[in-house]
Order: sequence, then structure tokens, then C-alpha cells
Amino acid sequence: MMSRIGTPRVLTLACIGLTLTTLVAAMPANADDGFHYGPETVDVAAHWAARSTLANAVMFSGLGEPLSISMSTTDDILKHAGYVARPPMPDMATVGVVYAAGDPGFIQTPDFSDPATLRWDPETFDRTLDPAAQAWALIKITSPEFHLTFHARKADKRIALMMLPQAQAQAHTLETKLLTEQGLFAARGADDAFAEPVARDQAIVLWGVSNLILAATSSRDDYWHAAYRDLVDANDYRELATLAFDAVESLPPTSTAGQALAIEALGRYALATEDADRREKALTLARNHADALAQLGEASLSDTALAIYGLTEAGRLLADERYPKAAGVLFRQTLLPTWDDRLGAFATGGRTAYTPETTAAVVAALNAMRWHGPADLAEEAALRYPQFLETVLVHGGLLLSSPLPLVPADYRDDHPEGAFAHPDLPAPVETGVAPVFAGGVVREDGTWHVSDRHFHTAAALFLANMLVMSHEDRADPFLPAERLADLRR
Repeated sequence: MMSRIGTPRVLTLACIGLTLTTLVAAMPANADDGFHYGPETVDVAAHWAARSTLANAVMFSGLGEPLSISMSTTDDILKHAGYVARPPMPDMATVGVVYAAGDPGFIQTPDFSDPATLRWDPETFDRTLDPAAQAWALIKITSPEFHLTFHARKADKRIALMMLPQAQAQAHTLETKLLTEQGLFAARGADDAFAEPVARDQAIVLWGVSNLILAATSSRDDYWHAAYRDLVDANDYRELATLAFDAVESLPPTSTAGQALAIEALGRYALATEDADRREKALTLARNHADALAQLGEASLSDTALAIYGLTEAGRLLADERYPKAAGVLFRQTLLPTWDDRLGAFATGGRTAYTPETTAAVVAALNAMRWHGPADLAEEAALRYPQFLETVLVHGGLLLSSPLPLVPADYRDDHPEGAFAHPDLPAPVETGVAPVFAGGVVREDGTWHVSDRHFHTAAALFLANMLVMSHEDRADPFLPAERLADLRR
């Protein structure tokens, strides 16, 4: 099925066959005559919400172990970013290893021109080392389209490439600190004791390490890929990828969410590995997970949505039309009927509640249909996506404050200001809270409120990885088409 990533979509009444009455009825109850996300602005908003969340987690907050970058590495990075002389370097709380959670309140009045003022209170940090948190950070940092969108300035390229040593630190931590004697990745607390390994985490780690290898072996001609080819030796991470693949085999996911994410991880491993036998095993495992998802019965909103994503990717990975057809059936018959027009979101069962994980799952499903689904379902997904993000992130309060202070003035000319940050989002300087994702929001008695203000790193970065803006017909959570074209199945 042809991808529509990057295809301009002007969702007029004529092209989607809606009457004006239908369109008005579809607006959420809390809508007014002010600014609303639409097809031309929602992906910009998604990008900056994700970008702000990642930047705060790994560069501003101090939520992790400090990372020292050598002057020689810094000079290599500056060269690839286009510098000929070393510029003044901002005082940022750059971390390699990330901690599990923390309160996103600033410890002083934030001044976004001075990153040193953007730190969080270290007394609130949960210093557990969580493999999913490391892996989701690694995945976002090694996602190319993220670093090729709104990165025209040298300063932005420099910051993007300064994340390269962070990715290496996260991979190193996964291998040296979070791998048990049984060959499984598990969280480690302050007492150094391992928690019980989680099946889903093994797949996320495999995705992250495979992403790093793919970044370092791509032939694409741009500043970011050139830097990864020059500064990262993919062979340094192949053993870790093998360990992660073995972990997925040893502790296979049985949950719907885990199987959906495993399909993506196994697909990326199949594209990254040089071992033909392991590639064949990975594809077989992906097919087994896809067959299970295709039989999904009654399930939660989150599981249904992730099954749609996983099946869509299975179809692309395995060149098997049965899987995208199954995804379309789930979207049409199970997900769409839960849409609440007056709410502007999908019903979650019981009271309406969204966490970053639930939101990420729905975003993954909507993007799968927008960009890889049949035309009629693509239109349905494209219609609902802006409303959904506005409801949950803005009116629901899942995005705690506005990322607008992080948007350079150079980028604001081609889009309305609301595209970067909805005008209803509070300013960080007013709230004293960073522009990152909360732990959860609920709607009770007709009013949304934040039920958990804490920043949960793995969950927040999972959502940051799903919130993307396509670039040149590519989107980071979806397997790269040019690699799939060369895949030996």
C-alpha cells in the first residue's frame, strides 16, 4: 500500500465528503472561536511538544547522571554542525543515563535564554535506572527525521549532535548496568538490586540499539547521518543488539502492547543485522506477533490502538496485506466507534483518563492510518488527530506548559504561532513547570485536571517518540521505506 507520509492534505469539506453541520458537530464541547489545531498545524505542534519534552529530560532538568563530553568529541560535533570556530557553550545539565522520574517544577524562575535556570529539584528524582527510559531516550535521539526538521540553524544542528554522546552513554548503560546474569534487561534501584525483567522492555531495548546501528550505517546525505557515520562505529553495538535480540527470544512479550512494539523492534533489527539467520528469525518472530494481533478480541483503548500500529508495520515489514487489512478492520470497527464528538477524544472506559502511554498508543494508531491506511480511513484519522491532540495535550493538560520559549524566532515566519504552542497552554514562567508531559490527566464532572504531575521518563519519552512530524515522506516511528526495499525476506 502506498504511503501518504508527506503528501499535502487540505481537508476541505469537498475532499472528505462532510457537510458543514457534521464538521461543527465534531468539534469538542470545550471548543470556542479561538485557535484550533488543524491539518496544517498539528504536526508542527506534535514535533515541538516532543522536542521540548526530550530537551528538558536530557539537557535542562538534570534528571540523570551528568555527562562529560571531551573537547575532541565536541570539536568533531561542531565541525559536522558547520562551525569553523568554537562558539560559546551554554551551561546545560546534560545527562547520559536518565533517571526514572521527577517533579518537573523549576527550582528558580526560568529564563530560556539561560539553560542553567531550567533545572528541576534533584530531591524529587527517582534515581532508578529503568531500561525502558534509557531505550526510549536512545530511540528519540537516534530518530533522523526529528533532527532534520526545524534544524536549519547551526545552533540546532550542534544541539542535535551533542545528543550523539548521550545515545552512546545510554547504550553503554544498558549493556554494563542493566543486563542481568540471565541475559535480560531489568531496572536497577538505588540499592543496585535488579527488579523483575519486563518482556516489553526487551523489545524497546532492541529497537533502541537497532536504531543506533541504522543511524550509523545509513548512506543518506545530510549533516546528521554524516556525523553518525563519522563518529559512531556500528560494529561497537552489534554485540549489544545480539544480546537484546536474544533477550526478546528468551522473554517474548505476550501482551498486546508488547507484541506491537516487538514487531517494530524486530523489524529494525532485521534491517540492522548482518546475520542472515538472525534476520530470518526476527522476521519469523514478527510474523508470529502479527498473527496474534490479528486475532485481537475485546481489548482496552490502548491495546486496540497499538495493535493497529503493530499490524500496519507488520504489513510493511513482511509485505503481507493480511496485516494492514486487519489493522483497518480494528480501526473501523473497534477504535472509531469509541470516538466521542463532544469530548474530542476516544472514550477510555469508565471515567475519561489519559496517560502518556495511552496517548502514545492512540497517536501511533492515528498516524498509522493517516500515512499508511486506506484512503477512507486515512481521512477519518486525519480529521480526528488535530482534535485529539488539542483535547488531551492542551485542554486536558497533559502538556504542562507551553514549549513556545524554546522555538527560535527564525522558524516562526512560516507557521502561525499557535502551531508551535497552542495559545491556551500556560507559559512556563507563569506556572513554574517545565513544558513536558504529566503522568496523567482525568476528566471529572465536566472538567479536566492533572491527576499526576510527575514526569515519568519512560512513559513521557514513549509519547515523545510517537509525536512526530513527517519529513521527505518519512516519519520516525515507521520503518524506513528505502531500507525495506532492500530487505531480504
